[in-house]
Amino acid sequence: MASADSKKLNRQMMLYRIVQTILTGMLVVVAIVFQGQFAALNKPGQFVSSIVAAIAVQLLLIYPVYRLAWRDAGVEIEGIQPNLTPEQLAALRKKRLIGDLWKFCGFAFYMVFVALAPDAKKAVGAIPVLATTIFSFLLTCLMYFQCFNFSAKKRLKQNL
Repeated sequence: MASADSKKLNRQMMLYRIVQTILTGMLVVVAIVFQGQFAALNKPGQFVSSIVAAIAVQLLLIYPVYRLAWRDAGVEIEGIQPNLTPEQLAALRKKRLIGDLWKFCGFAFYMVFVALAPDAKKAVGAIPVLATTIFSFLLTCLMYFQCFNFSAKKRLKQNL
């Protein structure tokens, strides 16, 4: 494995760490906003319920997200191998596109779910559902980046 090519993967992992930090900050800010909304409604218990529901969703998604991150890390590591043939490059490109399609579908699901949620002023139960959805989205993104970095490190050690 060429060291220059592994530097590219190390930079990508560093970028993912920065994104994780930003997402964690966003999660804290969103939690504070929703906690304020639940306090204004005089229902602070729903805040905890929303967090518990988001964690339950994460438990359901952990395996698919981990498998996607493991696959994406494998594709990136295959891509840093020297002397790849045009057929191998085309196969890697196809694998990347399929992985990107899965990520786009997950992103689109959350965005459509949030966009189609009823207005919080009209529907009583909209805020807990919205909070759970946004917490789940942020936690899913965090989980993907963490799983990718873990998988990439593990696969790099295996290849050395």
